[in-house]
Amino acid sequence: MFALIPALALLVPVLAQDSNNASNGSVSSVQIEGLEANFKQAQLSPQLFEDFDPEAILSVSFGGNAISTGDKLEQSAVSSAPDISVSPESNSTIEGDKFTLIMVDANPVGTDESTEAQTRHWLVNGVSINQGSSAPYALSFDGATTITDYAGPGPAEGSGSHRYVIALYEQPSSFAAPANLSQAGTALGTMFLSSYVSESGLGDLVSAQYFQVENGQATASAEATTSVDSTTLEGYFSTTVASATSGANSQTSAGSASGSAAATSGSGTGSAAASASSAASTTGSGGSSGAGRNGVTWGVVVGGLGVVGAVVGAAL
Repeated sequence: MFALIPALALLVPVLAQDSNNASNGSVSSVQIEGLEANFKQAQLSPQLFEDFDPEAILSVSFGGNAISTGDKLEQSAVSSAPDISVSPESNSTIEGDKFTLIMVDANPVGTDESTEAQTRHWLVNGVSINQGSSAPYALSFDGATTITDYAGPGPAEGSGSHRYVIALYEQPSSFAAPANLSQAGTALGTMFLSSYVSESGLGDLVSAQYFQVENGQATASAEATTSVDSTTLEGYFSTTVASATSGANSQTSAGSASGSAAATSGSGTGSAAASASSAASTTGSGGSSGAGRNGVTWGVVVGGLGVVGAVVGAAL
């Protein structure tokens, strides 16, 4: 019977990995991949972000209500600035002390972002992240410089569903704001996001999130954004644990993948709603969670039992 002990020991790393992901609030690679797929589907990558390579998931909450990627929201629901937090990918940390937060209107799907400027709705330099023992980590605006105060969406009537993008960038010590966007209290206006990032010397993109707002009925048809089915993502099945032995070496459990798939159930809005990249709720108020899944998946348990059974058979 002592032969059972080594077999059961194979399950310990898998249990520990799942427990760590659940406790530290990190997100899986599938959730990151889902975010990338949603931004591509919404024509925000590469149209707005030439190289969209997020290293975390942004959690955005308006009035205590967490949103999911691409949610279509009422203008009145997003009139005040949201609470924002960030959850890094498993086994990684967010580098840097200062960050820049930007929110722009990327206009409806089909807009040529290289020729039509984005409307700047929010711009804050010198933001910090309160990185505690577990994610999501809340953004802190203490000591930050608010160049443009938050201005809620106000798309023109009949102009279609506008995509509002919130992006967080690393802000290195060499950062130098353009002269026209260096003073606090600069009113809402237009800008080219890519030009601002390159001219100011901002660092890597940490993450981004987007939602949609429409005013009245569109007078011109535009391609609608749609959610991405996480089961079609390349990394989905690679996260499934085939056995306890392979599971012990896996960095992402099947529970993370299935949890991401559950997040794609949608919000009933017909827009690019909850997906594998759904923003984690910062308030626990019913939003989709991107912080991993508690417990051990059945795939892991069955695989473990298989190993135990094999050892018992050999012992007998």
